[in-house]
Amino acid sequence: MKDLDYPNYFIAGDSVSRRAQECYIKLIGIDLLLMIFSAALSVYNYQSEESKTIVYVISGLMLFGAFSISIILRVRKYEDYWYMGRALAESCKTLTWRYTMFSEDFGKNIPAQEAEKRFKDKINMVKDQFHDLNNVINTKEINLPFITDEMKGIRALSLDKRIEYYLKHRIQNQIDWYSSNAENNKNHYEIWFAVVIVLQFLALISIVFLIKYPLSNYNLVGLFSTISASGLSWLQVKKYQENKEAYTMANAELNLIKAEAEYLKTDDEFSKYVLDSENAMSREHTMWLAQKRI
Repeated sequence: MKDLDYPNYFIAGDSVSRRAQECYIKLIGIDLLLMIFSAALSVYNYQSEESKTIVYVISGLMLFGAFSISIILRVRKYEDYWYMGRALAESCKTLTWRYTMFSEDFGKNIPAQEAEKRFKDKINMVKDQFHDLNNVINTKEINLPFITDEMKGIRALSLDKRIEYYLKHRIQNQIDWYSSNAENNKNHYEIWFAVVIVLQFLALISIVFLIKYPLSNYNLVGLFSTISASGLSWLQVKKYQENKEAYTMANAELNLIKAEAEYLKTDDEFSKYVLDSENAMSREHTMWLAQKRI
């Protein structure tokens, strides 16, 4: 399924999350860069009073910029909107697959109109948990349909076709996503950690240099230490290691679930299968949200 095939509140939550994430990451990056540039200005020990004043003014402006960004991040709550929007979107996505696959409260024994009503009620219950998003949600996206034509078309498929569709567009899609992102996060973590270690080693060499040449006008210790600390901060922001572990676990569990699909014969069996599958994907997301204290 494409994003536009999901309910309106999935699209709205996903949009809020993406915008907030982009703003948050950009501001954090600028904040760290300003701290690094400020440290870079103190590398050389200028002798004249005028030169020192200019350096101090520029450095002060950069530090003020970094301070202002920290205040903006606190006031605008980009991180909170990022996680709440993602939670809303993922919850709507899970409900969508349960609805289209006749799982849980949307079983074959439920009349079509009643199933639609239950689905809309559950979407409204979910979105009410994130009322803080009302200030940033795009009204045009809310005006999109709760139940799309694609969702109705999937419900009209035969059992075999629904199983095939679910395995391809939900299970395998998620397996591919988790596998790819687990590997990407692993690679990024190793690269950034290696950079941090190199920078700490360079800071150590700079200390040795100053011990040997105490009258030198160059002091690189502060610069390398600041960049190293910024690298560690970036690792905390991106959470490469935590994401890699969570994605690897989810990927392994989904592969086991996928292998069980060959035994599905009835609507009831498939309904329970979908419920278990969606619970597995929700567990990874719930753990992720718990780490953010949402």
